[in-house]
Amino acid sequence: MADDKQKQIDDLYAKYQKTLELLNDALDQLAEKPKEVEVEKIVEVEADIDLATPDAIAELEQKVESKIATNAQSEE
Repeated sequence: MADDKQKQIDDLYAKYQKTLELLNDALDQLAEKPKEVEVEKIVEVEADIDLATPDAIAELEQKVESKIATNAQSEE
């Protein structure tokens, strides 16, 4: 069970590494790209948007944090 969880974490880090490599390459390409004319367009929009974290997501975050804390304590 622990090996399966470790494999999932390792897979996640491999994907994260690949994403960072792609970002790094994209930034290099942007640095080499000739400068272009920049057009700035400002659009003002008013919207009443609730950006509060939904309760279900907050509960899941707490569960994950609790599990991480429990795992960290058990490894010590």
